[in-house]
Amino acid sequence: MRYSWVLPERIKDTSTLNIYKKYNLHPILAEIIYKRKIDSPEKIEAYFSSSISHLYDPFLMADMEKAVNRIIKAMQVGENILIYGDYDVDGVTGVSILYDALFKLGGKVSFFIPSRFHEGYGLSIEGIKTAQKRNVSLIIAVDCGITAIKEIKYALDQNIDTIICDHHEPLKELPQAAAILDPKVKNAPYPFKELAGCGMAFKLLQALVKRLKLKEEFAAQYLDMVALGTAADIVQLVDENRVLVKKGLELIADKPRPGIFALLELSGMLEKDITVSSVVFTVAPRVNAVGRISNAKKAVHLLTTKSLQQARNIARILEKENQTRKSFDEQTFLEAQDMVDNDIDIENKRILVLAKDGWHPGVVGIVASRILEKYNRPAVLISLNNGMGRGSARSTSNFDIYAAFNKLQHLFTSYGGHQFAAGLTISEENVKALDIEINEYAEEYLRIEELVSKLDIDAVVSFDQFNASFFNGLKTLAPFGPGNMRPVFASYNLSVYGRPAIVGSNHLKIKFKQNSVVLDAIGYNLGDSIDMLKGAEDNIACAYVLEESRWSGQTTIQMIIKDIKVENNG
Repeated sequence: MRYSWVLPERIKDTSTLNIYKKYNLHPILAEIIYKRKIDSPEKIEAYFSSSISHLYDPFLMADMEKAVNRIIKAMQVGENILIYGDYDVDGVTGVSILYDALFKLGGKVSFFIPSRFHEGYGLSIEGIKTAQKRNVSLIIAVDCGITAIKEIKYALDQNIDTIICDHHEPLKELPQAAAILDPKVKNAPYPFKELAGCGMAFKLLQALVKRLKLKEEFAAQYLDMVALGTAADIVQLVDENRVLVKKGLELIADKPRPGIFALLELSGMLEKDITVSSVVFTVAPRVNAVGRISNAKKAVHLLTTKSLQQARNIARILEKENQTRKSFDEQTFLEAQDMVDNDIDIENKRILVLAKDGWHPGVVGIVASRILEKYNRPAVLISLNNGMGRGSARSTSNFDIYAAFNKLQHLFTSYGGHQFAAGLTISEENVKALDIEINEYAEEYLRIEELVSKLDIDAVVSFDQFNASFFNGLKTLAPFGPGNMRPVFASYNLSVYGRPAIVGSNHLKIKFKQNSVVLDAIGYNLGDSIDMLKGAEDNIACAYVLEESRWSGQTTIQMIIKDIKVENNG
């Protein structure tokens, strides 16, 4: 993919940058975070310290008092409590946090993760019947439940109370739950709206710890799982999420629990820096795989076991299922790509709706993300089976896919999600109507020109500006993710140093030189660019991010290429 670069505007009043001097921040980095609205002493202090003390009081959450009282009552009288969660990483970590914590606090607690293939997403009647068989009188629904109106009514009719601990968008009508913890509920007073499901579980645990007058460390021991689930759910890494992820990554790096240690060991990550990227691309897919291929309860056992040997055994199972998932993923992507390239007028299509018999329902979300990335258009992928379809949608920042689904809900059997991602079930006969109607809807809310792939450049720099102060400062801006992305730099007048090569699966390995400074670079899936660079002298422009690379005990700085241009070739 080639991009249209959007170069940054310079700050006219540079005197405002004096507020960053306290942190000895390199001027380039100071400008970057200033443009990201980290522009007051209070915001800067919170951004750089990321202390647990900057977390909000959990009792600011509507219904938190009710939730804590109901759980304490259940533990006091010995009621059976069921932690019921979604099968993705966010749901699995949220369930693991509350299951392990309530067990340690003396609760009679079990957990239930629905099967993607039998019960499906969210709180279901079948899941509640399982709770009945276990003589459960309190369900805590994690990362789901906010739209489960009829299911929670059914549970109530069976004398089962439900506490909803969710972060998804509610419907106009709310369920008849004993307590609803969801910052997205209308007029909810909680100051931060972007917590993941596992973050909501952590806030509930924080409130319990506070009420029971326990040490804060009891809740803090679960920050590693909060970081894992939050990073994997691709929520905004700002405000509370930034604190939770930063502290959680530190815990993973310093003292990983057996399950996470086993995954890091298996994926060769033990000696490497623990970052959001390493969690998202190595640990999270292995946890996710069991929910996509079999049943995610294995992942809960992995995250809550105290035995390293057991953790290693389960991790090997997850690794095997992840390999299976990857093969399904690749085949589905190739088939979906073929549909787009051969059957769709991509220049005049705003939303891509793709459906096929035989696609594995566990990978359509992953493939929807890849199709979105390749074609820069919101994508809905649907797996068809016996006249019904199960699908996942992924969207860009300028199109709210959940709002679109709300308008088209007459087409769905069920649906749920948020602005960037949603899930659905739909009859096969409605798929064509979905394609037509969602594109008609998008004509009003998504302009074709917005679908041009743009790359926002944070700063135009020269290699000689990269010094120890710069790299040390860059580290302090982490963790990087949505809302706080790794800065994208652009440099001009570069030349190729040495001989570039194609490595792995079409990755470009190259060195760039500017004046007397040489930097290593790699461009993932950019091997096709090697011909364009032949004969280029010092007229190459490159957009990139910077990461540390470790090899044989040596640490070097590496450019991760986003895009390359040869100036005289356009």
